Parts: sequence; structure tokens; C-alpha cells
Amino acid sequence: QDLLYQHTEKAVLEEELSTASFTFSSDMRQAGYDTTTAFTIAETSRVEILGDIDNNGTADVVRYYLDPMPSSTKFYLKRTVNGGTATTAGRNFRKFYLTYYDNVGITTSDPSTIKSISVLAIMENDKQFYGDYLRSSWQAQIFPPSINK
Repeated sequence: QDLLYQHTEKAVLEEELSTASFTFSSDMRQAGYDTTTAFTIAETSRVEILGDIDNNGTADVVRYYLDPMPSSTKFYLKRTVNGGTATTAGRNFRKFYLTYYDNVGITTSDPSTIKSISVLAIMENDKQFYGDYLRSSWQAQIFPPSINK
């Protein structure tokens, strides 16, 4: 029964990470869409983009950042759109690390030179199994089409 519970917990964890990664990567692919500026903040655990994410002809401001979980060493991944109320894009992140690259593949922190963004995300579940937490990870490099023409 413990093994079945562990497999169920792992499936839930992977689904949560899949949902968070889908939302994040969808937003990042819209960076620069219908605007001349794509990135306004480019930090290792925080990013802000401009892009028309809802396809209404107006650029939106989308921000992702980490917010510590109470009594934990893990984080929520928070998302805001146009300065509105933050929503939780994911929880139980042990790591969410962003790296930005210019047009020749060199790392950059200058938002005006970014052509791609690499993300490494690691989530852990809430419960330990045999003294360890279950983990799920996602790694991707995203090339927003609007800034890579």
C-alpha cells in the first residue's frame, strides 16, 4: 500500500509541475509579441515580460517570482498579469533557476539582449517516503518567436 501511495504522490507531483511548466513556457513564448520590448526583469528567480498573452492587441506585463512557503524551505511560483493579484502557478519548488542568453548563446542579464531563456525547475512533495522526498524536475530552453525573427 505504501508503494501505491508513493506512485500516486509522484503522479500528482509530476502533474503539478507539468501544469506550472506549461503556463510558464506559454507565457515566455509570448515575450515581445505586439510590443518592442520583450523582457523588463531578467533575474535568476524572477522574470518580467511584455507580450500580448491574450491576443487582444495590447501588450500585457507578466511577472513570475518565487515566494517562500510558510515553515518550509520550498517556494511558491507566483504569477501576476498587469500588476493584478498574484496567483500561484506552482508550489513546493525546491529550485526554480532562470538563465538568459543573447543571440550568440552567451549568458546575459541585460533584458534588451535576451533571445532565449533556460529554466531548471525542481519540485518536491510534502511527505517523506523512507526518509526522502519525491522529486520531479523540468528543464527547457525557450526561444520566444517574436524576438527571434
